[in-house]
Amino acid sequence: MGPDALEMARPDFLELLAGRRGAVKGVLMDQSLIAGLGNLLSDEILWRARVAPRRPARDLDDTEARHVYTAMRRVLATATRAGCVPPRRTWLTGRRDDPEPACPRCGDRLRSRRVSGRRTVWCAHCQH
Repeated sequence: MGPDALEMARPDFLELLAGRRGAVKGVLMDQSLIAGLGNLLSDEILWRARVAPRRPARDLDDTEARHVYTAMRRVLATATRAGCVPPRRTWLTGRRDDPEPACPRCGDRLRSRRVSGRRTVWCAHCQH
């Protein structure tokens, strides 16, 4: 089991991403690397950071990696307080199961595909 996502220091997180070839979503969900992040949290974190889930983790520049870390901390703080991943309409996770899911940020249609073996939802317009 990797370090708990809530306790992971930013330098350690940045180093972890820099050394991984796989998709950034897969890295976030790999419990041997970072403990505590599941499918919904990973989608939400990447949407907030504006990073596409299939991007190779090592291809993120320093600014993008820092945005992922900051989004992870904020999403986890909110989810911990709520005791779950909140189904807020302002969150990607609050829209992912709509009949015609739209991005809460830009209104474009959300995409869905399997990434790292899990259903992944993202906004092609907002996440690059």
